[in-house]
Amino acid sequence: MQQFIWLIADMLIVLAFIAGPWVIFAKLGIERPGWLQDGIALVVLFVIWAGIALFLATQTILWLGFVP
Repeated sequence: MQQFIWLIADMLIVLAFIAGPWVIFAKLGIERPGWLQDGIALVVLFVIWAGIALFLATQTILWLGFVP
């Protein structure tokens, strides 16, 4: 059961790292640049950020000791 709780905590950390900047930018009212209006550029940017965010979340999980 403890591993399941760790998995839930890990998923919340990953979600926070991925969605955090998008939520902050939306709350600040920052508009997307014109070149980002293209869907392909947005997908490429999101995939790159998701990779960086997953790496940072993994480091955070290891730092917090959420490993079996």
